[in-house]
Amino acid sequence: MSDTTAIFTDTQPEREQFFSVDSLRTHLTGLKDPRKDKGKRYQLNDLLTLLILAKLGGENQMTGMAEWIRLREKTLIRLLEIPRTRLPHQTTYDRVLEGLDADAFDQMAGGYFAQLGADDEEWSINLDGKVLRGTIPAGQTQGTHLLAAYMPERGVVLMQIEVEGKTNEITAAPRLLEAIDLHGCVVTGDAMFTQQTLCEQIVAAGGDYIFPVKDNQPTLRQAIMQVFMPSPVSPGHSRIDLPESSARSIDHGHGRTEFRYLTASSQLNNYVDWPHLGQVFRLQRVVQYHNTGQITYEVVFGIASQTVEVCPPDRLLHFSRRHWHIENRLHYVRDVTFGEDACTVRHTKRQRLLASLNNIAIGLVRQTNFRYLPEARRYFAVHYDEALQLLL
Repeated sequence: MSDTTAIFTDTQPEREQFFSVDSLRTHLTGLKDPRKDKGKRYQLNDLLTLLILAKLGGENQMTGMAEWIRLREKTLIRLLEIPRTRLPHQTTYDRVLEGLDADAFDQMAGGYFAQLGADDEEWSINLDGKVLRGTIPAGQTQGTHLLAAYMPERGVVLMQIEVEGKTNEITAAPRLLEAIDLHGCVVTGDAMFTQQTLCEQIVAAGGDYIFPVKDNQPTLRQAIMQVFMPSPVSPGHSRIDLPESSARSIDHGHGRTEFRYLTASSQLNNYVDWPHLGQVFRLQRVVQYHNTGQITYEVVFGIASQTVEVCPPDRLLHFSRRHWHIENRLHYVRDVTFGEDACTVRHTKRQRLLASLNNIAIGLVRQTNFRYLPEARRYFAVHYDEALQLLL
């Protein structure tokens, strides 16, 4: 098959554009346009492309995005070969986002990023949720809650769904994972996801899991504690040392030194009622702050479906650490760099789709050589022709 294909659109006069069959631009053409054909002047994939370029160019709010597009109007019309002399007003973008199927849009974006694959033979998915603060009504505490599946090896979101108001992330996670091919994948999350049915689903789909065990699973937690913290023995008796393996790591940065010690054991595999249990572990974190000398200690117990032989402690420690990428490299970036918490759009549907556009922009930049998102956005604000190449 050729690396490029001709995409014919329904806008008059007919246009013929050439770009990679696996490009994001191609995936955008597969979305259903919510608008009626009568009076439609711009193609849906053109409008979404313009919004993504505005995001890459440094704009966060709808007003700023529309203004960014207008200031580059002539060049963008030429680059996208749009058969108009003017680009649309902000209200056109607003109407499109209000009518667009948000789940289909997130699935489209995840399908595009999933084809990129991972460099590692074994890749992971981080599960975590985030509330869009701008959607919380005055005097209330709940707003639009999104659950994301983040692939840290590539820095992309593979799927994102809205958590319904009367449910929680536990009930939304199975629906989220159903939309992803889990073969060869290790799924990580916080203790909320340590559920037997979810672990069954992950392994049945060809994946593996690594989850912490806390008070929501008291029986399992107590059993793991007994392995690594056995009860004192009576005088005259010696403690039985059970087989276990361990790994450690030391990191310096941000004014602190962090020591991590992970110990794993397979002694509970045939003794606890948990699906596909391959090993249990204890993770100890010791953090020393340089400026104050303060030392903090934390211990976390957990479970994994892979055995110690398949996933030794150093690799288990690797996956446990990578889980925090969804907080540090996705949610934090969306809040700080993309101003998501400060978003003033009160239309919940539009704000959710703006969050999806943030995911796409972050994912596209992660495929470049830019180290920092702000640096990349400043560059693409000027070189938006190069930003367009990320979509082609």
